[in-house]
Amino acid sequence: MGVWRQPNMGIQRFSRITATLPVRISTVDPETDPSTGKHFFRSSEEATANLSQGGAYVRSWEPLEAGRRVVVDIDLPDARDLQLVARVAWTQRQLRSSRPGELDSPGYGIEFSEASSMELARLERYLDSLKPRDEKPRSIDAPMALPVTPQP
Repeated sequence: MGVWRQPNMGIQRFSRITATLPVRISTVDPETDPSTGKHFFRSSEEATANLSQGGAYVRSWEPLEAGRRVVVDIDLPDARDLQLVARVAWTQRQLRSSRPGELDSPGYGIEFSEASSMELARLERYLDSLKPRDEKPRSIDAPMALPVTPQP
């Protein structure tokens, strides 16, 4: 199945925004109980530490292995859940300090792998609402001035 992989602290594709939101994580593929041989699925209530258009960091004292596929139900403040399929990209299994005076809790990074355009648009609107006003990107619907090329 998966492996325990440490986070890659390189350049991220999408900027992360600090956001603590309740999430429900459910595994897509079953596991086998070693004592009974029965199949089961994991499901847990967790919280995000940060969120981006491409994924999230989920705080958890029982991190999942890298490579696991999960269904993520994010409780957005508009009272409607956002449901996305994701893959566990990496796992952090112990408390550690990434900044002086702060400890990062155990958990795992997930990459959103399957989402409808409607779900991604809702996620983007929510993320935009968290950004300071001066950091918001200009709407793609806004008119754009094009340079005028003189005709000979």
